[in-house]
Amino acid sequence: MGAVPSGSGRGSSLGYNVLILTFTSLYGYYTVPMQLTPAETRRRRQREEARRAILDATESLMVQSGGEDFSIRQLAERCGYTPPTIYHYFGDKQGLVDALLEERFARLLAMVEEVEIGEDPVENLRAMVDAFMAFGRRNPAFYRLIVAGSPSGVDRTPASAEAARERMSKPWNDLHRAGRLHDDDPLAASQSLWSVLHGLTALQVGRPDHEWAPDLNRVAVDAMLRGLLRPTGRGRAN
Repeated sequence: MGAVPSGSGRGSSLGYNVLILTFTSLYGYYTVPMQLTPAETRRRRQREEARRAILDATESLMVQSGGEDFSIRQLAERCGYTPPTIYHYFGDKQGLVDALLEERFARLLAMVEEVEIGEDPVENLRAMVDAFMAFGRRNPAFYRLIVAGSPSGVDRTPASAEAARERMSKPWNDLHRAGRLHDDDPLAASQSLWSVLHGLTALQVGRPDHEWAPDLNRVAVDAMLRGLLRPTGRGRAN
């Protein structure tokens, strides 16, 4: 086990830009990064703060313009970072938008991955629905962006969005395979459900000051599921 120097030539351990411990195991060698120096920690924090500020400002401008109709100069004025700094972190405008979509949809993916999956696909579906609507309420600006869609028609669906979609769709697909759907058109049934979910979420995001009924989402989703699913005689909307 030994420390690998960075080549800086300083004598103390703080002279290393990166400290790495190398271990030998039955499976070969692997490395474990050591704790960063205070200067490195500060630089990393500054990079993260800059990225977050730039992405937040990008989201705000996209909502305001209804898409990508904004300039890097406008973005620089909004976020407080210079155009060269923005280009340094994201390369170009397309890279900037792609990074925003990936980062925000990664939040949705993290939320649906936390959903505990049981044996009942109806309860699994309800849990996914709750996670999706909670994501919309926690990320109102980005949710408005999702609903608005891309005016250019260009599909920039990131990997995190596709992974979240697949995970949220599984309970519905399980119900379809089990013959639980009333309608022979699973696509129409699925779109009917998601239209209701988007409506509920969009209303609550757009009118946060309104006194919405505490059980609104549950009552609406249960009513929809009763109309879409064949009953089994167990539980609500089952």
